[in-house]
Amino acid sequence: MPALTSFRSLIDSLERSGTLRSISRPVDPRHELIAVMRAVQKAGNEPLLFTAVAGSPSPVATNILGRREVLALALGLEPQTLLPSLLALGLAQLDPMIVSDAPVHEVVQTSGFDVARDIPQVVHSERDAGAYISAGICIARHPTTGIVNASWNRIQLAGGDHTRVRMMPPQHLGQYQRVAEESGEPMPVAVVIGAPPALMLSAASKIPIEADEYRTAGGWQREPLRLVRAKTVPLDVPADAEFVIEGHVLPHVREAEGPFGEFTDGYVEVGPNHVLKVSAITRRRDAIYHVILAGGSEDTVLLGVPLMVDVWKKVAPLADIRDIGFPGHIFGCVISLAKTDDLQPKAVLEAALAAHLWMKLVVVVDADVDPHDPQDVLWAIHTRHRPDTGIVRIENAAGFPRADVRAVHRGKIGLDATAPLAMKETFRRRRFLGIETISPEDYFDPV
Repeated sequence: MPALTSFRSLIDSLERSGTLRSISRPVDPRHELIAVMRAVQKAGNEPLLFTAVAGSPSPVATNILGRREVLALALGLEPQTLLPSLLALGLAQLDPMIVSDAPVHEVVQTSGFDVARDIPQVVHSERDAGAYISAGICIARHPTTGIVNASWNRIQLAGGDHTRVRMMPPQHLGQYQRVAEESGEPMPVAVVIGAPPALMLSAASKIPIEADEYRTAGGWQREPLRLVRAKTVPLDVPADAEFVIEGHVLPHVREAEGPFGEFTDGYVEVGPNHVLKVSAITRRRDAIYHVILAGGSEDTVLLGVPLMVDVWKKVAPLADIRDIGFPGHIFGCVISLAKTDDLQPKAVLEAALAAHLWMKLVVVVDADVDPHDPQDVLWAIHTRHRPDTGIVRIENAAGFPRADVRAVHRGKIGLDATAPLAMKETFRRRRFLGIETISPEDYFDPV
């Protein structure tokens, strides 16, 4: 099936299928909107469209890619084979296509704008310093090589043409900015909101600095990404985006930014960050503003799937891998396999823990365990794991490197929660005939 090559086509598809939940009740963008979304993530985890956000010039969409199945739909792939399919497609990059018909240029503001008025002022967490763009992909071109980078960066909306953007090496965008700053030059940047799904995923991927996220996105959607020239900066931007904010990151200028509730569910405190001076805001006439909660379901899917592709690449040669999930967080994973040798889980655990710096806890389960279901995974650990021999432990290995918490992220551990092959029949799971067709609501007495 074909990929959905714009954020708007994904919204429309979810609406037609009845998956998208629309909320017309008025909500406050300061805390209430995020609180509603967080409650939904902990219940049915549906995609949401808020159509009556107080003071907002646009409706707000959130949790759109909060389910892995929706990401697979957006890319035109099967959920069951998403990881190996992305690994294969990543090798077939496609050059983007420059177009002149651009929905994102239906409305163009190059003066008189105010980021505190023209952008929805969504505040996420209790201690956040104010409203942030949380679903903005920063597009920049390397000052000397010309290679385009796309990355997710949080942006604080200060007001007028003034924003503060989080970027620093080793992130590629931070490396680009350092080169520009060494020359004393402002760095042109375009912030894309409501981007094509394949670009959202490629911007979250840990692809090499010499690679181009536009070409990767084209390969993943099997169709060239449609780009248009920006209005005030020398960059090409996604023609079908909802919003694009254009501007320049100023050299040798830092301002206090934060605190901000981050994806580990704590806060990044106040620190000096870069200033992005806005020169234009362009958008669709009926633009939908996209919001992502750091550490929420959508953020976890976008960050986690590329990491699991890296893990799949390392472990697939070692065993018959069925799937990889990341219930809980992305500092670990659960690998489902059909083992043919009792030594395979140990080899898979060692390879997975080495696949990425962030991998801290890895569990290997049998093919009859759902690696996306934390209850099923815990069941396997309780009933099949042998603590005295089924552990791979790596002392003092480096993990998540953020300075304020890296002391905690030392060491790695792997758990073999597979049944011994010699006891395969003993551990065969019972079945409940007919359960696949049962809907409990059909059996309840009327209330």
